[in-house]
Amino acid sequence: MCADLISYWAEQDLAGSHWAGLDWEQKGLSNEQYEIYDEIVQAARAERRRHGTPAAKALIKRLTERRCAAANGATHSSENWRPPT
Repeated sequence: MCADLISYWAEQDLAGSHWAGLDWEQKGLSNEQYEIYDEIVQAARAERRRHGTPAAKALIKRLTERRCAAANGATHSSENWRPPT
């Protein structure tokens, strides 16, 4: 879920979507996921400038999968996060 959420919102940001301006809670991200998202968006923007949008989207996918796996979903840092019931 972490990689899906972050990659979706990172691609929305890259596309300049109206919805990209939502805050981390509205996007359904934990605090830690938002930190990962922010770093990935910055890296994707730089990649797009150097190599174009397809390369930036590929980078988003690679980085979100790697970072979310390393952080075990990155959900434990959100004060508002609750386990599914």
